Amino acid sequence: MVEKDSDRSQVKLEQILTAAQKRFGHYGLSKTAMIDIANDIGMSKASLYYYFKDKETIFTAVMEREQVLFVHEMRKIIDAPVKAEQKLTEYVNLRIALLQKMLTLGKFSFGSLMEIKPQIHCLLQDFNKEEKKMIGDILDYGVKNKEFSAETTHKHAEFFIDTLLSIRKKILSEHSDEDTIEFSPHKYQKLKEQTNMFASIFIKGITA
Repeated sequence: MVEKDSDRSQVKLEQILTAAQKRFGHYGLSKTAMIDIANDIGMSKASLYYYFKDKETIFTAVMEREQVLFVHEMRKIIDAPVKAEQKLTEYVNLRIALLQKMLTLGKFSFGSLMEIKPQIHCLLQDFNKEEKKMIGDILDYGVKNKEFSAETTHKHAEFFIDTLLSIRKKILSEHSDEDTIEFSPHKYQKLKEQTNMFASIFIKGITA
């Protein structure tokens, strides 16, 4: 992606990413072409290539933007002056709500993500590490305030996030063979129930 050289260029970049996000969310990466994104914003294909070299690069930029939003919202919970138990519970619920809204992170199938270029895989790995760090911060806060056992470590944070990912992957992949996964009300409710159940069990297990 080229560096922004003016406010006008930045506005155009945001338009491209917003249009691409909608395309990827509805049709998936494999069924989206550069010309589709260009047509959605009244831009020529050649002009679009001035900003991005291919659709995978656009997809990476969309994910990066969504991840920044996700982390920003999660940090509000982590920094809130409430007990660690409440932080974990709110983290889980906001995570589901945000993922439902984020077309790329919430609807794009995990399997198809792993089939595309390496930079996407690396981006997901970095995001996974960031989530584990945030949960680790919550656990450290709980240990410091004697809410959680002193034996609670960052390995518990890794287990927590890995389990949430497994629950989400299983539920969203049910009865779906498509590149994109619609987050139906039934799946949303089931995901919310199972993740909250897991969080409750997890918290009881580390409570001091």
